[in-house]
Amino acid sequence: NAPKTAAALAKAGVPFAFASGTLEDPRDFIKNAAKAVQSGLSGDDAVRALTLQAATIAGAADRVGSLEVGKLANVLVTDGDLFAEKTTVKHVFVEGRAVNLDVDWGNQRRRQ
Repeated sequence: NAPKTAAALAKAGVPFAFASGTLEDPRDFIKNAAKAVQSGLSGDDAVRALTLQAATIAGAADRVGSLEVGKLANVLVTDGDLFAEKTTVKHVFVEGRAVNLDVDWGNQRRRQ
């Protein structure tokens, strides 16, 4: 029932965000959010939970969470709907700088 919880929270107007702290594989982060979308959460609410709502809950909305002048420019560019199974990430920018997607970040994390 966990994937259904996000939709229930959104419907009730309860602020929530997705967390990645216990994931073994960072690639599961978006897959898990997609499960919430498949279980009734709107795509807009899911994106908000990944961005501005997460930043607000963390007390960092003045620096991250939305694209605005004066905030860090962290952006993910995909070739389709972020939550669709076949969508791939094309570009990632952290603080406005492109990230090399040729690095297997999942393996990098496990090696540390």
